Amino acid sequence: MKNSKTRGLSFLVLIIPVITLFSSCVKDQIDESTQQLTPSGETIDDLVVSAFFDWETTEELTVSIEGLPVDVGVSKKLTLLTGEGTEIYGGTHAMHEDFEMTFDLVSGVDEIVMKYGEAVKTAEVNNHTASFNFEVEREVDPLNFDFPELGAE
Repeated sequence: MKNSKTRGLSFLVLIIPVITLFSSCVKDQIDESTQQLTPSGETIDDLVVSAFFDWETTEELTVSIEGLPVDVGVSKKLTLLTGEGTEIYGGTHAMHEDFEMTFDLVSGVDEIVMKYGEAVKTAEVNNHTASFNFEVEREVDPLNFDFPELGAE
């Protein structure tokens, strides 16, 4: 007797979700008025796109780095990023070697950031190209010389 109650309860637990699932799916008719794009009655088929519209959302961009002639083999992590911070390349690079690579990037990237070890440089994109070198500008403090006055003894 107890066994048949358990089976009946198990059957209800399984059948109720199945009935609920199938009864909630109802096919609705599409109202013709919702297909209009504008109040004037134009549909998407009536739209005309200019012949000059650029359908591309990406563009090719070439990044080149001029190697630095050094006698010592310096190799560090090279990271290239967009100006917004999206990484486009990461790998180890030897400082004395030239580097050039072409990327397909989202249209509108106007600057590239190069990180090489601790050094960070930014270059503007001109004519689909960004160029770097490994030269680092350093600020030099002016030397302060104290000259003894002449004639003072």
